[in-house]
Amino acid sequence: MNNEKLKTIELRELQPILSRTFGDQLIVVRYTTKSLLQPGENYGSTIFDVHAVIRRDDEAEEEDLYLVAKMPPPTEFQRKIFDSPYSFRKEIFMYEGILPNYKQLERDAGLKEDELFDILPKYYQSRLSLSPDVDFDDNAVILMENLKTRGYYICDRVKGCDLEHSRIAIRAMARFHALGMAVKYKQPEYFEVLKQRSKCIELMMEEFKNLQKDMLKRIAEDPEIAVYADRCNAAVSISMKQGMWDILPDEPWSTIVHADFWVNNIMFHRDENGRVDDVKFVDFQNYLFFNPLRELVFYLFSSTRVSEDRVEELMDLYHETFLAVLARMGCDTEPFTREKFHDELMTQAKFEFMHLIFMLKILMLNTQEEEFKKNDMQNFMKSYQGNQAFVQRQRKVILYFVQRNWI
Repeated sequence: MNNEKLKTIELRELQPILSRTFGDQLIVVRYTTKSLLQPGENYGSTIFDVHAVIRRDDEAEEEDLYLVAKMPPPTEFQRKIFDSPYSFRKEIFMYEGILPNYKQLERDAGLKEDELFDILPKYYQSRLSLSPDVDFDDNAVILMENLKTRGYYICDRVKGCDLEHSRIAIRAMARFHALGMAVKYKQPEYFEVLKQRSKCIELMMEEFKNLQKDMLKRIAEDPEIAVYADRCNAAVSISMKQGMWDILPDEPWSTIVHADFWVNNIMFHRDENGRVDDVKFVDFQNYLFFNPLRELVFYLFSSTRVSEDRVEELMDLYHETFLAVLARMGCDTEPFTREKFHDELMTQAKFEFMHLIFMLKILMLNTQEEEFKKNDMQNFMKSYQGNQAFVQRQRKVILYFVQRNWI
């Protein structure tokens, strides 16, 4: 598998797909594409920055349209790991099914149009192939607006989000989780559909076992945290037995979670005074029917740069927002009291430990500094030992978890 052949991914036939948004009179005059991200910034797909020049009909003026095209990844290894045909269908269902339903539920609860949960970039339709008789191929694409052209941005992946950005992200995450829970209580039959559509891809357990050994070896060799190696080992063993993503959550702590909620997938916007006034989520290939507090722990320790007392504040903010949304949607909040929340958090943090440490190594990767080759991704993921930013973050996480008695 070393230096696996890269497929050439190109965006073809833009007009038919855009016509589903703009109508049959649409003319795509021309369009250009370029890679949107550095190698290593996205693992499950190929992302293009698209600039299209369109006319809405023969008489209309030319307009610029700035899009992001999400297409299959270039290697078979990536397609296998991410089960691309399934993950593309999942993401499309988020745009066409789940979020529109959440908005309708909010309307039914009395929210006005400008109060609805508007968390996605504008969607310009999708396809799985150019051939009607083909299930999925290189021409699969999801088209959405390019939020960067409206001033949206992501935080620094190595530093993480500061307190202002973290508060906005936490509120939005809590609302996303609570709306899924509201569907569970208000529309139980539809929620069964969501559960089916949110299933985890098949996990490669042998790969995880190798990663587990490597992770524990690194911890044992770090003089600042080696004393906690046994506790880490126990937490990782529990994660492997009870905390993998294909294990169904216990009630009542279950909903639909993003499942890849970190810096690169959260885009912010500032108003004219420089205050953060909006947030959008992107990359819905991995969402799951899962325990929401796993996602909270993952975000707090993978993607924020706040002091320990502020971590507590953000946990409280999550809980308050979560309860407020449930109450507004007319749901019972008694199963989710502060005491029950903190008890559940302790359990879920232990389950999340292995995923968090494993992902930190990737999230801290500086793709411009490290020698990263897309066509050697498999060997890179196995051999890469992490940089100094990763070592520091790993220490911080382990010390915090030990201090809280989470591991």
